[in-house]
Amino acid sequence: MRLATLILILIAPTLSFAQEELNDDREILKRPDVNAAMSEPVYKRLSAIHDQMGEDKLVEALVAIGKLENQSLSKYEKALVQQTFGFIYAQKGDEKQAIQRFEQSLALESLPGSAHQGMLYSLAGLYAAQEQYLKSIETAREWFRYEADPAPDAYMLIGSSFAQLERFDDALPYVLKAIEKADEPRENWYMLVLAIHFEKERFRAAADTLVTMLQHWPEKPRYWDMLAGSYLELEDDKRALDTMMVSYTNGMMTNPVRIRALVQLGMMRDMPYTAGVILDKEMTKGTLDDDEENLKVLLQAWLSAHEFDRAVEVINRLAPYADDGEYFLQAAQIYNETGEWEKVIDNATKAMQGGLKKPVDALMLMGTAYTELDQLNNAREAFLRVRETGDSSYRRNAESWIAFVDEKRQLARASIQ
Repeated sequence: MRLATLILILIAPTLSFAQEELNDDREILKRPDVNAAMSEPVYKRLSAIHDQMGEDKLVEALVAIGKLENQSLSKYEKALVQQTFGFIYAQKGDEKQAIQRFEQSLALESLPGSAHQGMLYSLAGLYAAQEQYLKSIETAREWFRYEADPAPDAYMLIGSSFAQLERFDDALPYVLKAIEKADEPRENWYMLVLAIHFEKERFRAAADTLVTMLQHWPEKPRYWDMLAGSYLELEDDKRALDTMMVSYTNGMMTNPVRIRALVQLGMMRDMPYTAGVILDKEMTKGTLDDDEENLKVLLQAWLSAHEFDRAVEVINRLAPYADDGEYFLQAAQIYNETGEWEKVIDNATKAMQGGLKKPVDALMLMGTAYTELDQLNNAREAFLRVRETGDSSYRRNAESWIAFVDEKRQLARASIQ
């Protein structure tokens, strides 16, 4: 176990995270009144220092506030001096020094309620910036106790700090409360909700969040991709496909990997025609490679969709990739289904010339086509070759065809006589 993780486990039980801040009917405390009297000389010097800060004369301001710090001051004036130190250091980008001075100012407990609250909130933000997330949470929660109408950002400050500590279940209610109170949707806040759901593998909640996000930012392709991915994790292929189709139809799917996934999912969901149209279009555009792998998928799409002419076109494009005649044999089989007998013979012949593992398949197709064309001598020759070279099953089939062809030949001769 990492040391940082162990420290968090040891520290965490000492803090009470009952999330009272999330209750709209919680009790709001009131800070006691303080003596906020300030002498005129101190007031003038502080005013001059703030003028220097406004003119970005920070070195001069530090010198002046340092001199004022050494004067005899009331507790209220000391608190203001330390507060001013903090403002100067914060303006200089020295967050550590700013934190130290703000802490000293608050420790005096001499600022009026609104000023004390402002200091607490600023300090909580500085702690978060310095990755002191537990201190940020503690300080923000102290601020909440006295705040009647917290701004959405205050909830987000606690939520994001919990998230940084990987305490996602503690973070989520605060982030959701911030979103609820915000006047306008904040994309990065929704993104944090989404990240938490994915981290916890709550894919249904992630999908619901993404649906809401897409109502606000429908032009963001990655959200469509993430929504489809969430549905796939839930094994809801139909919604995943619908989501991907909306993204693709609206021109938001340009990633070749995503497009290929859409095609494959379309094939799985028994939409081969749609898958084929998309794949053919993207190959033509150059988004997807016009290579053997994609052509094989396209062929399967057209075959499954019974788009036989298109399937044969793909076979002709695939043929150069092969060192045998198998693709031409497949074309012959397609034409056999459509009854285009001349094309059966042409492609079966090309298949034989290219070389086949089982030439008898081409010979059977040729014999059948010749028979349909009444070229009975050629048909008989093809079936005889099947009988000579095929196994027992092919031989029996060839014998039946030979008998059929011989009968047709006899009938043809008898009709001539």
